[in-house]
Amino acid sequence: MSLFERLKNVKNQPARVESGISPVILPKGQEISSKFGKYILLESEMPGNFYFPNFDYSVLHTNLRLIRGIGPVTEEKLRRQGYTCVLDLLNHPRWSEHAVNVIDLIQSQQVNELQMLGARSWELLSYFEPEDILFIDIETTGLWASQPLFLIGLLYYRQGKFFINQLFARNYSEEKAVIAAANEVFRNFKVLVSYNGKRFDVPYIIGRSIEHRLFYSYPHYQVDMLFHARRHFGGTLPDCRLVTLEINILKFQREDDIPGYLIPETYHRFARKQDAGLISPVLKHNRLDLLSMARLFKPVVHGPDSD
Repeated sequence: MSLFERLKNVKNQPARVESGISPVILPKGQEISSKFGKYILLESEMPGNFYFPNFDYSVLHTNLRLIRGIGPVTEEKLRRQGYTCVLDLLNHPRWSEHAVNVIDLIQSQQVNELQMLGARSWELLSYFEPEDILFIDIETTGLWASQPLFLIGLLYYRQGKFFINQLFARNYSEEKAVIAAANEVFRNFKVLVSYNGKRFDVPYIIGRSIEHRLFYSYPHYQVDMLFHARRHFGGTLPDCRLVTLEINILKFQREDDIPGYLIPETYHRFARKQDAGLISPVLKHNRLDLLSMARLFKPVVHGPDSD
């Protein structure tokens, strides 16, 4: 066995639970049993406004840059000539055929194809309802999917309220049940919203599902808010961490928040001792991340001038 393989085995070896300690039932948590095992479900709700684009095809029709070959300069020239939307280009000697293709994509709601042509996220979200969106945030024991995750936080919006479901593994053996339960929730939504989730959260869940031979995949339309934060605020804020946006946009400062780098070791200690007090700050941190994403959704994805 190579040195790399030996190190991987040590890294993946679960921490030993101290003798005589049973899995704890967390305050306000419910133990759920499934064919994949047990896990803890924590549910909460709170009032909150959620700003979302109205369903309106015209938003996409006015984006002339969806046609390959039309950039900012050509778009401005066409607008001066009276071509204000893609429909107007149906009579253009050069762009008519391309316009037909784009209109077909818009009418058939080909979200992925339109995104590849440069459609903005806020434009594409007009295809969906607020109830189609699921915000996700995970907590893990490392930076690579070779290491277990233990918490999948989910937030969705219904009739003026934010609902949060936290799927929590009390020990390493409950991870499979958490991943399977999250997958069932994902099926009820069309859009996944995250903060660095395209590069981290979603690939991590997929990787852990493969580890457990579940082989899940997620064809959802994804909105990664970190990408938009960097585009809109990268030159004006010191950094684009979620907590930085909270302070500067939401005017909110977290108190006694556990630093992210302490979360893996905190969970390892919890898994050994089953002390609810150890994991409570991590659960709070996860809830705050989800709520901040929902409250920052419009100013970050649409842009700072969206109010």
